Amino acid sequence: MGFGKDGLLSFRGAPLSKNIMAKNTVYKVLGSAIIVGSVLTGCGKKSVPEPITKAEPAEVKAITTSNQNNKQEEAAEDLLHQPFLKAVCIGDNPPEYCNRPPDVTVTKKSVYKLYEAVQACWDEIRFKDKAGNLIEYTAIISTDQGDIEMELTPTQAPNHVRNFIALAKVGYYDGLFFEEVHLEESEEPVAKLEQLRAGCPLGTGEIGYGSIGYWLKPEFSPETKHEAGTVGSFYELEPETSACRFYINLDKAPFMDENYSAIGKITKGMDVAKKIYTMPLKAENDEGSRKPEKPVTIKKITIQTRNSVNTVAGR
Repeated sequence: MGFGKDGLLSFRGAPLSKNIMAKNTVYKVLGSAIIVGSVLTGCGKKSVPEPITKAEPAEVKAITTSNQNNKQEEAAEDLLHQPFLKAVCIGDNPPEYCNRPPDVTVTKKSVYKLYEAVQACWDEIRFKDKAGNLIEYTAIISTDQGDIEMELTPTQAPNHVRNFIALAKVGYYDGLFFEEVHLEESEEPVAKLEQLRAGCPLGTGEIGYGSIGYWLKPEFSPETKHEAGTVGSFYELEPETSACRFYINLDKAPFMDENYSAIGKITKGMDVAKKIYTMPLKAENDEGSRKPEKPVTIKKITIQTRNSVNTVAGR
């Protein structure tokens, strides 16, 4: 399976129902400072190697520690910069219940071309500079109601952050909508969640159609705290179904911690997010989600980088 003759994705589909919220290898040092002496040559003479000088325990310990540190740094680097096909599930192996993506988005962009563009720029998005320092990323979501600015957090969910950046860079979000608002309340414990959802390729928030042909593997971080202004990758029935849609929380939601892949937090424009939430709505569905009468349009998402900052050894 995969992309068919017509250049479009083909794989199994099924209706999606109700939404539910290295080992590090330590190399053993066999010895060091192996000294090879002069070799005797000639008729009837055999080469006689000089005796091996064993490394002192202190030398062995230093080399082993160095190898451990190098492996830890390499493992952290791998987590921050995984290749596209390692970070996602594609059309040949889609998550259960996911439907075939549309041929074009609601903005008339080819899904096939968007998929190719995301894959092409994936490895170009780096979270560390050549000196090993983290690079800070911000995103500005320009809407017809104002701008929302957020700081991205790649150390918590690098593949989800890279996906958001890639989709923004290739223009996927341009012209899409904040297609849904969500309200969830509970009495024990007392909790209330107001949430915006955006980025559906169909522009409707229809369950089962939040992808352009690939899905991200979950990245739940214990460092993530879902507070007012937290932005994350939205999934439908299962965590493996997150792809293009994202959410913005307007309230604190600790029950989402380590259950969703957060990608950032709003630093400016929370008033704009709240304004979008209060726009006139249509009738509520069974899950507490409602469609705006006139969805707010995302004009563009602009990605900016700041000067590199010092970092603790990776993720």
